[in-house]
Amino acid sequence: MRHIAIFSVLLAILLPVGLTAQYSRRRPSTATAASGPYTGPAVTFNGTVKAVTKKELVVDLDLADPGADQQTLTFRLSKKTKYTKDGQPVKPTAIEAGMHISLDATRDGDQKLSALNVIVAPPAKPGDKPAEK
Repeated sequence: MRHIAIFSVLLAILLPVGLTAQYSRRRPSTATAASGPYTGPAVTFNGTVKAVTKKELVVDLDLADPGADQQTLTFRLSKKTKYTKDGQPVKPTAIEAGMHISLDATRDGDQKLSALNVIVAPPAKPGDKPAEK
């Protein structure tokens, strides 16, 4: 009988705690550029700069098939993004609309593309094969 009394007291104390934990509401996650790096590999994209701001770079990708639809991607820029032209570092302001570039990018913690390296490159000629790494 004594065990039943102790059990019922413990149940009366712990039951409300367990029930409120089930109904607690979480605030939605607000992922930002500081969400942490994506651990996947960097991917290289080639294309023409459509627009550039301090925070973003919009690129029209080179078409693999002349009959394919044009694809445009937006990449985040950060203080960690490196810019080069002719093998030499350049300032971000050197990148302008209309330039042909090659860039390496990864996905941030919120799954948006983030540019790591932006390289001013001559446009690829039809029939050229990508460089082997």
